[in-house]
Amino acid sequence: MGKAGRPISIPLGSWPLEMRAETAAAYCDEPSVDAFKAKVEAGFYSKPRREKGMLPKWHRHKLDQDIARGHGLRIDTRLLPESIESLI
Repeated sequence: MGKAGRPISIPLGSWPLEMRAETAAAYCDEPSVDAFKAKVEAGFYSKPRREKGMLPKWHRHKLDQDIARGHGLRIDTRLLPESIESLI
C-alpha cells in the first residue's frame, strides 16, 4: 500500500469559507492532503486562490460546486443576500 500522506482533521463547529489544504481535504472527505491535492491537479477540485504572502486557500462554495459536478448535480450559484431588506 502507498504512503498515506499527512493526516487530516475536521474542525469543531462550522466549516470556514476559506480553507487551507488540510481543512479542504477534510471537508471533501479525502483520505489525505496528498490525495486532495492530486484531485486538484487532475481538475476534480478547483485550484486554490493564491496571493503573495499567504497560503493557498480554497473557497467552500467552489468545493461544493466541484463535489456536486462530480455527482452530476448543479448548485445554484447565486450569492445569498447581505441583508433582510433585499429579501423584501
